[in-house]
Amino acid sequence: MAWCPLAKKRELQPESDAQAAIRPTQFIVHSLAAAWTPERTFEFWRDSTNLESHFGLGYDGSLMQYIGTETRADANAAANRRADGTGAISLESASNLQASDPWTAAQVEKLIQVGVWAHQQHAIPLRLCRSADDPGFGHHRMFSAWNPNAHSCPGDARVKQFRDVVFPGIVARANGQIQPPTEDDMPDYVNLGLAKPFTLKPGIWDSIEFTKEWSDTANDHGTNGAVFVRGAARFSGSVSLTVSGLPVGDVVQVRMSEYDADKALVTSHPIDEVIGTPGGSFGVVPLVKRIGKDRGMRVRVLNQSAVPVTITDAVLTALVFKES
Repeated sequence: MAWCPLAKKRELQPESDAQAAIRPTQFIVHSLAAAWTPERTFEFWRDSTNLESHFGLGYDGSLMQYIGTETRADANAAANRRADGTGAISLESASNLQASDPWTAAQVEKLIQVGVWAHQQHAIPLRLCRSADDPGFGHHRMFSAWNPNAHSCPGDARVKQFRDVVFPGIVARANGQIQPPTEDDMPDYVNLGLAKPFTLKPGIWDSIEFTKEWSDTANDHGTNGAVFVRGAARFSGSVSLTVSGLPVGDVVQVRMSEYDADKALVTSHPIDEVIGTPGGSFGVVPLVKRIGKDRGMRVRVLNQSAVPVTITDAVLTALVFKES
C-alpha cells in the first residue's frame, strides 16, 4: 500500500485493511459539494457512509490520505477495481454545495503535485483517459462508467481548469518544468445567501446582510456581513431575490452601493426592480462592476410599497477578479 508524502496520513478503518488491492492505472478528481476540511471529510466517511476516496483536499491546499493508493476506494463506480485488478486513485476536493466554484490556487497547486506523484509512483501515463478503462488522468463525469448517476462533478468551472491548467501543469511538472502553466486572471468565487428571511419596511434603503456563506475564496465577506466584494477588483455575477407580501404592481428597488472602508456610503449604482406579482415576486439582478481599492460593495433594497414585505431568499453568486 502506498502513502503519498504530500498528504497527512489519516487511515480509514476498516476499509484500509478490508478492501481489495488494486494496481493503480488512473487518477480521477472529484468535487465534494461541501466546503469541508480534509479532517471533516474523514469524519464523514468514517461515520456516515461506506463510500470514500483515497485523498481529501481542502480549499487551503491541505491534503489528507485515508487509504493507500494500492487499495480500492469506492468513489469511481466501475473504475474502483476492475476484474483484472486495475483501478483508479480518487481525490475529493472541497467545493461549494453546488460544486460550481473553481479550485483555488492552493488546490490547483496541490492537484498538480499529487498528479506528478501518482505518475512517478504508479507509472500512470501523462495523458487524458481515452476511455473508461484507459490508463491516464480524468475527472469524475468524464465517463458514465465512472459516474452512473450522471452527477456534474467536479463542475463546469473545474472541468475547464482540469483541462486548461491542472492536467497541463502535471505534464509540465513531471517533465521537469518548475512552474506549471497558469490561467490568466484566475477568478475567486463568492456564493452567499440568507439563513432566514427578513422584513423590509417601506421607504428605507437597507443593505442585505448575507448570513449564509457557501463559498468566499477571496475572503471578502465577513461573518453575516453585507459586503460581498472588496476592491480593487472586477466582478461579474447576479443576486436572485424572492419577495413575499409585495402587492401586485408594487416595487422593491435593488441597487449596488459602494462603501469606503465598509462605513461611509460613497456612491450608488443604477436601480433594478422586483415587481409584485400574484403568488410571490421574484427577480434576478445582474452584478457587474469594477470597484476601487479600499471600497466594499453591497446590495441594497428599497421597499416602495406602503406595507412591509419579506425578503424570503437572496442568493448571490459572483466571479471576482482581483487587481493589484
